[in-house]
Parts: sequence; structure tokens; C-alpha cells
Amino acid sequence: MTIAEQIARIAGTLPESLAREALDFVCFLQARERGELADWQQAQTVSLAHLWENSDDEVWNDVPLR
Repeated sequence: MTIAEQIARIAGTLPESLAREALDFVCFLQARERGELADWQQAQTVSLAHLWENSDDEVWNDVPLR
């Protein structure tokens, strides 16, 4: 039995709400694999830049990025 078959078998036993959550996680993994998360992170950085760039938060400017 493949991993995908095992996942499908287990997912089939979950209540609807947990199955939805599992589906969301699988979709997240797909997006991460395709590199789509980098696009969303970039969009978030651009859209929130005006909030982050202020003198009150200057101390955070030297925090290393991953």
C-alpha cells in the first residue's frame, strides 16, 4: 500500500470537520512544494511594509531572517 493510499484510508475514517482540516493541510503542502508560499510571503511583506517601517520598531531591523 502506498503512502497516498494509507493517507486516503485514514482520512476516510475522520469526521467531516477533521477531514476538511486534513485537506487544508495537504493543500498547504502542495502549495509549499510548488513554491507558491514564497509568492504569498512576498505579497505579505510588501503589503505590510508601511506598518513595519517605523521608528518605534527600529529594534527589530537587525533580527536575522531565515
